[in-house]
Amino acid sequence: MSITAARTSPPIDTRDKILDAAELLFVERGFAATSMRAIASKAEVNLAAANYHFGSKRGLLSAVFHRRVAPITKQRLAGLKQLKESGKALTVRGILEVFFQPMTSSENNTIVPGVVGWIYGEQEAITKPILESEFAETTAAFQEALKPLLAKVSREELGWRFHFIIGAMIHLLRINAPLGVASSRKSFDTGLQRLVDFAVAGLSQANTGMPND
Repeated sequence: MSITAARTSPPIDTRDKILDAAELLFVERGFAATSMRAIASKAEVNLAAANYHFGSKRGLLSAVFHRRVAPITKQRLAGLKQLKESGKALTVRGILEVFFQPMTSSENNTIVPGVVGWIYGEQEAITKPILESEFAETTAAFQEALKPLLAKVSREELGWRFHFIIGAMIHLLRINAPLGVASSRKSFDTGLQRLVDFAVAGLSQANTGMPND
């Protein structure tokens, strides 16, 4: 008599269960209002497991964010490398299109906005070290690529302008259309193209004469 083993889905890794629960609760309640005990309960694991895998609630916060943005960072850096090695002349528009390209994927357009919107809404003292850890390399790489094309813009001014562009991108991710216009996938795609136009124009202006320019 033959015995056929029942087909079962592979168990979800304990670490992933904790990350899933933490992401859900952090987005719903915020960092301060979410305890490690609540996360462990939601994940159906014991508290010791949560502390073992992440050390602290801040460690878990960092891991939740890293899981969502690390693939975006990888895509951006790979895209920039490919653009540089293509033999084509670099342009401000081309570089920015590479930077925004990961936002066109359906996963990044549905899951990432909630996580990004939540973390940017937390206290700066908690989140800025995480943001710097995740984005410093990417930001520096793209600004280095842009600088030779923006001879009339100082490095300090470029840093500020890039900062404002990222803010606009986050706003578009959270609210896909202007007030009075229904948000949809189409409005987001249109908005992303308009954002590229907006960013090219903003970056390309000569210095404004602010101090330290």
